[in-house]
Amino acid sequence: MIKERLSAFQKYASLVLLITASGIFLYTAGFGTFSAMTQRALLLGLIGPVVFFQTSNASTPAWKQILNILLGILILVANLYIILVWRDRVLKIGDVPVMDIIIGSALIFLVLEATRRKTGWVLTSLAMLCIIYVLLGPYFPSMLAHRGEHWDRLVNFFFMSTEGIYGIPLDVAATFIIVFVVFGSFLEKFGGGQWFVDVSFSLAGRFRGGPAKTSIIGSALMGMISGSPAANVATVGCFTIPLMKQTGYKSHEAGAIEAVASTGGMFTPPIMGAGAFIMAQYLGVAYFKIIIAALIPSFLYYLTLMFVVDARAIKGGMTGLPAEKLPVFSKIMKERGLLGIPVVFMISAMVLGWSPMKTAFYSTVLTIVFGFLSKATKPSVPLVLKALEGGSRQVVSIVTACAAAGIIVGTFLITGLGAKLSYTLIDLAHGNLYLAAIFTMLVALILGCAMPPTAVYVILVPIIVPALTSLGAAPISAHMFIFMYASIGAITPPVAIAAYAAAAIAESSPNKTGLTAFRFGLAAYLIPFMFITSPAVILQGNAVDIIWAVSTAVLGMLCIVAAMEGRLFMKWTIPARILIGVSAVFLLVPERLSDYIGIAVIAAAFILAKLTVSFKKAEAEN
Repeated sequence: MIKERLSAFQKYASLVLLITASGIFLYTAGFGTFSAMTQRALLLGLIGPVVFFQTSNASTPAWKQILNILLGILILVANLYIILVWRDRVLKIGDVPVMDIIIGSALIFLVLEATRRKTGWVLTSLAMLCIIYVLLGPYFPSMLAHRGEHWDRLVNFFFMSTEGIYGIPLDVAATFIIVFVVFGSFLEKFGGGQWFVDVSFSLAGRFRGGPAKTSIIGSALMGMISGSPAANVATVGCFTIPLMKQTGYKSHEAGAIEAVASTGGMFTPPIMGAGAFIMAQYLGVAYFKIIIAALIPSFLYYLTLMFVVDARAIKGGMTGLPAEKLPVFSKIMKERGLLGIPVVFMISAMVLGWSPMKTAFYSTVLTIVFGFLSKATKPSVPLVLKALEGGSRQVVSIVTACAAAGIIVGTFLITGLGAKLSYTLIDLAHGNLYLAAIFTMLVALILGCAMPPTAVYVILVPIIVPALTSLGAAPISAHMFIFMYASIGAITPPVAIAAYAAAAIAESSPNKTGLTAFRFGLAAYLIPFMFITSPAVILQGNAVDIIWAVSTAVLGMLCIVAAMEGRLFMKWTIPARILIGVSAVFLLVPERLSDYIGIAVIAAAFILAKLTVSFKKAEAEN
């Protein structure tokens, strides 16, 4: 009986905290934020306890449940404490108060434990190593050594400043991320997710490989809002993966297509998960500039995937779904079409230069208003509360990761480690931008396999961006480069989390699904190298350079599909596929001469393919 009551308490306490968090941060989005420290501490104070409460259920021993409740209350109290005292501490000179050290120490431990429970040991261990490094600086090798810091100064820096736990990552989570996730939650709970899928089916379902193409469109639409590849797979994949299997795709292929399509949402405008907001904050540029920069990379990614699934459909002799099995477009629009208005408004408001927070607030309001205007979407009070609860629940892992990332980033600042590692990277690359980019890719992919993309990006920015920019990369190119590789860790073996989630739905081998996702998503591993040295690919520069760079990039991506699948507008023979693969390499190098060579090789591959077919045909006739 005691265990059931403790479990019920945690369940209802979580609901109250999550609904309260969504309500408060929606309010601040529409009517103005609190002070920076208050805004960030309020988010961690409301979301933090939920991490501990979620790990209890009716079967958990009573002592563990009591411990979880105490930890949850403690993280709430620690954040309320800083809200009450931080203004006094800003003006205070002298020793750090003992109470600050006690509560700050407790908060650091709680953040580490919350991160361990939500994201695993990788990010937690990295944060713990950073703390050890700050304390034991003099004992490290000369290249990494520093004077070392006492525990009270470390706690004061991480706890009482906006450079540690309450740094930029948590700031972005408390201002931009949570309100957009809440907007996405309202849209999904009111039927917007189903509307995306139905519209995608009605538009693409009739074509060969229709369910796969539907998966790509629907996952792109959902992914740019949800910001979680695995969650996107679970949401859209339940509809698309079974249909892909029915139309002829193998189980592992269906899972891989959904995983790749869902992962692309992380860098698809206008929301890009959380990346766009953090990037704009770091770069100090308008949010709209990040959207513009991400347009072509995301377009190339989905264009390549679309042609890959089309080639697979041709080779498998697949056809589209019959009309009677497809949703009727007019009926969909009549029942739920009004839910598209908030999305159109959101994009339009961004283009007009509205702040992201105002845009998210009014988009959410419009979702509620238009939801009441249709019988199919008319919400109830419980549904509104469920949307508020679901929005905050989706950011629990993001908030804990951002808090832990704040410890890591704070370490770079307090010790100067970021500059040292940046110089080391430059030395290892011997001043070569491409070599530095390869090192960056490997680090981002390794971390991205085990950590949330946002956390990986935030950790690498202070180390990598200075190195890449000093070697000639444009700042926005360097940021996009890191973020894309951090995102595609979700489809990178051996820990392809999005592919594994899709494999569970497809009932296929996780390893086979992961390897297939890596193959289908190959474009994502090449695109960043195109814009790291040629910003024209991300629409930076003059019109002529942009048009040429984008055109050759599209041509290069299509050549990759032809080389991989042997099908693109025609059947390509093996010798021609080899040639067209070579042409792709030339086209992806951002030089006019290499582009001309690539185009010439395409012509040679086309002639070779035609001659081979003609020769075989003549030989058969004889």
